[in-house]
Amino acid sequence: MRVPLIDFSVYDETDPYSLRYLASQIDSTMSDIGFMSVTNLGLDWAMVEEVFAAGRGFFHASLEQKKRSAYLSPSENFGYQGICEENLDPTQPADIKESFTMRNILKMAVSEGRWPDEKFRKTVVHFFASALNAAYRMQRVLAIALDQQQEFFVNYHSGENITLRLLHYPAWDKSQVSSGQLGAGAHTDYGLITLLFQDAVGGLEVLDRDGLWKGVDYVPKAIVINCGDLLELWTNGRYRSTLHRVQPKISGQERFSMAMFVDPDTQTPVQVLDSCITPDNPARFQPLTAGEHILQKIRATHKDRVFPGI
Repeated sequence: MRVPLIDFSVYDETDPYSLRYLASQIDSTMSDIGFMSVTNLGLDWAMVEEVFAAGRGFFHASLEQKKRSAYLSPSENFGYQGICEENLDPTQPADIKESFTMRNILKMAVSEGRWPDEKFRKTVVHFFASALNAAYRMQRVLAIALDQQQEFFVNYHSGENITLRLLHYPAWDKSQVSSGQLGAGAHTDYGLITLLFQDAVGGLEVLDRDGLWKGVDYVPKAIVINCGDLLELWTNGRYRSTLHRVQPKISGQERFSMAMFVDPDTQTPVQVLDSCITPDNPARFQPLTAGEHILQKIRATHKDRVFPGI
């Protein structure tokens, strides 16, 4: 399945026509499948490859080395989580993946000993800053699509809850996969949008409007971007926070990906936008603050696991 492909090479903050052109495309795909592939969003792809290389090096290190960067709490949301330590679908067996999660790393103080090494830290921090600027481009176009002031979403995303996650889906023996177990269980993302960078191995699937799971095609140098729960709430359901999952890698090939979760600051008030309310579609969601929703969802994916704390 090839989700709509949108080329941002025409993006120009000083040209309202270019922004409106992009906004019309985004409005269409977010209202339909909630997923799109985007090219030319302002990122140097060589830098993307550097982060992929850093991730492969980290995940191929010994478990002892990886545990030095252990994940300590959902509230901090930083560190390494091993295989089968998270349930993105809490009703199913744990996910066959491992991850390195990094929240707000442009501002959050993390002790040196919890980074794999200094080169790794510099690589991901540089990428985080660039990906954040790319996300701001998308947010400006989203705001225009929803008849909001251009910086509406940007102003709520200082980085406090924005999180970069490196992911590894190891090659796995089919006989060791439990019934219902996946690489990443079926879930929706929690915030505004997610920027996903993936390799050519594949495995990502989305649930279409007919209730069928469809694989998302790999497009070189494209970022897969999807709508999160809070954007669905802001838009009164006009944009879809679509269920998606990743199949376990039982074909003998491992899979690597990187996700930038663009989530609003903790105290952000999220309520249905006036532009998304009509007589036929009154407000369907109660207002909330972004932080309460995000933390609740993160905690749910760890079931009853006890963390060492910080």
